[in-house]
Amino acid sequence: MTAIAIWFNNENPENPSLWVASDSRVSNNGNYTLIDDAVKVFALPVVCRFPGADGFFSQIGYVHTYGYCFAGSTLLGQNTFLALMPLLSNLAASQAYTPEMAYVADFIWKYLSRAFNDYKEIACKNSSVEVALFGWCHATQKQHIFHYHPDKDDKGNYIIKRTDYTDLNEKSFVYLGDDSSNMKQKIQKAFDGDSEPGRPLSRIPRYIIEEHIQNSEYKTIGGNLQLGIADQFGFRPFSICKPRVSGKSEAYLEYLGYELHQDIQNVGYAFVSLPGMI
Repeated sequence: MTAIAIWFNNENPENPSLWVASDSRVSNNGNYTLIDDAVKVFALPVVCRFPGADGFFSQIGYVHTYGYCFAGSTLLGQNTFLALMPLLSNLAASQAYTPEMAYVADFIWKYLSRAFNDYKEIACKNSSVEVALFGWCHATQKQHIFHYHPDKDDKGNYIIKRTDYTDLNEKSFVYLGDDSSNMKQKIQKAFDGDSEPGRPLSRIPRYIIEEHIQNSEYKTIGGNLQLGIADQFGFRPFSICKPRVSGKSEAYLEYLGYELHQDIQNVGYAFVSLPGMI
């Protein structure tokens, strides 16, 4: 399945942000690993256009990116994201318009609910999926996390429910994935503790996810670490800066386990410029 944590980070009080950390393993119900470089955290663009002088929707009134991640069914999680991208990046209004993040979240909820209802008839218990939308809302001037998760309705049928997190503080986090109760307890306990050298509390969920990736006892959590930050400027994925030799200064940038070098760095005269994090 997966291990993903999203949390509020206030290291820069003038630009509060939401951070995300995830593993990258996809397994067959924990029996064996399928791939170890699966993308589970994405940038979801929202673009709204309005008519120009020619009458066509050629003017961009709003563009922003949110963080989007999923745990559970890879087929449903990734396919829903790929379906939402062209829909939400082609919005139109009669004039320049900034849609509230809550409206975007509601649209995703309705689409995901339809997809889940269709897929659960085919995949049954393998249709379980969790999704989160997170980022900065320009309309409310606040950070938001919207968590979509399976639950039962009054008739005992599985549906997708939505939990909204809008009043976030320095210990606020949302967890998606395996071993949920244990992972939430570990993250909360760590937040209630003290910072250590090289392990600040503001980034503590990242270290807990990383420890589980490196622990072979967790068969469904593994691969590589994925990091990203969502703030008023949008969502940005991060590469990982690693030393070539432990204790030496020479380092390289890695994304999903691959070094960003030569054949997967240059695009003509341009180059991949993901920010890196140690």
